[in-house]
Amino acid sequence: MSDKNYSRVLLLCGISGSGKTTFAVKMKQEGYKHLSLDRMMWERYGQCGTDYPVDKYPEYRDETERLLRARLIDIVSGGGKATVDFKLCKRAKRDDLRRFVTDAGVEPTLIYFEAPLEELKRRLHMRNLNPGPDAAVVTDEMVEMYYRGFQRPDEDEHAVTVKAPSH
Repeated sequence: MSDKNYSRVLLLCGISGSGKTTFAVKMKQEGYKHLSLDRMMWERYGQCGTDYPVDKYPEYRDETERLLRARLIDIVSGGGKATVDFKLCKRAKRDDLRRFVTDAGVEPTLIYFEAPLEELKRRLHMRNLNPGPDAAVVTDEMVEMYYRGFQRPDEDEHAVTVKAPSH
């Protein structure tokens, strides 16, 4: 029998290219399960705009998020640890996911990955050369839109901030 008191959930928050997935992969060495919305969508449906039409994205994202939440409950109910890897770009989304995890008996830690816009563009230019399940193509226009619309965590969210080094 496992004990939820030993469960840990890290909610990873940041714009595409900020380092969330790299961090989550490193945390696997510490026993954390990596729950990535992007990877789960890729595995189920392929690449947006190539394998399925863009207008299906909201439906597929919502279905995949339900599956991610079910997997998360399985992990924490078994006393496990997980990183939840997706943008969490809006406060309301972070609040909803925090409430979901707290209702499952675990107090999550929010980790905010912060990077300057030019660094994000540099990283994404490199990442776009090899798209895949953890590396969807993100154009300069897209990252600029994400950057403008991103709601950085407020002080009362008690996020741990990881600042990206510039190169």
